[in-house]
Amino acid sequence: MEKRHLSGEIFRGSNLEWLDFSGADLQRARFEGASLCGCDFSGADLRGTVFWECDLRWARFDRCIFGDNSFRHSWLTGAEGITRSLFEYIRARGGHFAYC
Repeated sequence: MEKRHLSGEIFRGSNLEWLDFSGADLQRARFEGASLCGCDFSGADLRGTVFWECDLRWARFDRCIFGDNSFRHSWLTGAEGITRSLFEYIRARGGHFAYC
């Protein structure tokens, strides 16, 4: 499956660690219980994308397009490309960060 054509796809319980989703069209995609550690989402269109109970540690989010997202019970410790406003946006939508 090409990353340009992932809009609306559903990924349940998938191990997708360290994949390159940079520039991908992930509009309205659903990740449920997925391991996405270290994935590169740089420049991806994430409008309407749902991350429920996902492991997003060390993922990269530079230049992503966000809107109408959910990060319910998802962990983003060590994620990169997270500005202060994006940090607040993700936390308000259920995402968790833990920094020592």
